Amino acid sequence: MTASQSTWRHATAWWRIVRRVAAGLRAIHDEQMLMWELSWQSSRVPADRAAPLAWTPSLDGPRLTGDHLPVPDAASARRSS
Repeated sequence: MTASQSTWRHATAWWRIVRRVAAGLRAIHDEQMLMWELSWQSSRVPADRAAPLAWTPSLDGPRLTGDHLPVPDAASARRSS
């Protein structure tokens, strides 16, 4: 075995390590991008709702959104207590 063959084997071994690390970083990046994409999609409200109230998907589960959400007024809250 000559010195150039030994150098070639070491370079090949390092190249394999670099490729594995790059593949791992690429996988982590893809997972993070998927997480941000799903987070962005879950916080959006569709523009063309058929009714004033709609169930929209979110990461915490479906949530009710819309213009006519019931809001308890102070008078009815005092009467019930």
